[in-house]
Amino acid sequence: MNKLSVVCFGLVLGGGVAVAEEAKKAPTKEDAQAKVDAAKTEVCEKGKKFLSEQKAKGRCAAEADEAGKVTCGAATWKQVNDLMTKCTTAKPADAKADKAADAKAGEPAMPAAMPKCRAVDKADATKVIAEAEDKLATKCTRLLSDKVKEAKCADAANKGVKQEWVVQFDHMIGKTKLKDSKGSITCPKK
Repeated sequence: MNKLSVVCFGLVLGGGVAVAEEAKKAPTKEDAQAKVDAAKTEVCEKGKKFLSEQKAKGRCAAEADEAGKVTCGAATWKQVNDLMTKCTTAKPADAKADKAADAKAGEPAMPAAMPKCRAVDKADATKVIAEAEDKLATKCTRLLSDKVKEAKCADAANKGVKQEWVVQFDHMIGKTKLKDSKGSITCPKK
């Protein structure tokens, strides 16, 4: 091969690489902005859907109606986003009306007082040994154990004896009342 062939081959090969790199073309500002605009439009559509679902549940009717008038796009997505924020952060205007609506919908009303837990005799569930209250069932059970220990372990005859009982709860998990459980302690021998 002579020098001229090598130089021509190098130019052809180098030119091919340059053409390939031009074909890869880096994304432009316009491409990036188009992606952002598409995302904003998608957020707007999902927001309108969310607000219509809330309206069906009896909440945020005004916001849902206002969002229904908006045509989603990059320029209008913020309006719908603000309406969603307003809906999710708004407190009910009338708590009694909301409770009445929940009761009509078949949902049990939340207890007005702090939920309680009771230790009852295993043999006779009407005989209450001790009672405690706390919003958390686990903490209520702990408080209840302490109270049963005070009541049952004060008697010298119970030293070193295991005390068992059934725990009844007023606590709710969603719409379901917490099931009864078993509790026990062993009185110290001191």
